[in-house]
Amino acid sequence: MGQIQSVSCACGFSSTITVGGGMRDFKTNAPFPHYCKTCGLVNVNMQADPIACPTCQSQEVIAYGQPPISLPNEGRPGVEWGGYKAPRTGNLCPKCKEMTLEFEPATIMFD
Repeated sequence: MGQIQSVSCACGFSSTITVGGGMRDFKTNAPFPHYCKTCGLVNVNMQADPIACPTCQSQEVIAYGQPPISLPNEGRPGVEWGGYKAPRTGNLCPKCKEMTLEFEPATIMFD
């Protein structure tokens, strides 16, 4: 089941992300939030080969939940799909470059 989530930072940055795919397309389209040095927060299709930024096509993207763009967190993940997960707090904000980006709980779920 896929979901749409909001992300925000105290600096004023906010966005929405799509996580995972629906029943019909999860094998070909399963986005997960990544950080691209050029574009910032992007939804990267984890089923693509190669995995790349959908905006600039750079393959230099890092999935949220991985160092150095997310701090270790043993609590419940803020975002999760397949084997990927990122903490709710302690993530790199693409605007202010602080570890203050927060993944909000899912607002919409789809299948």
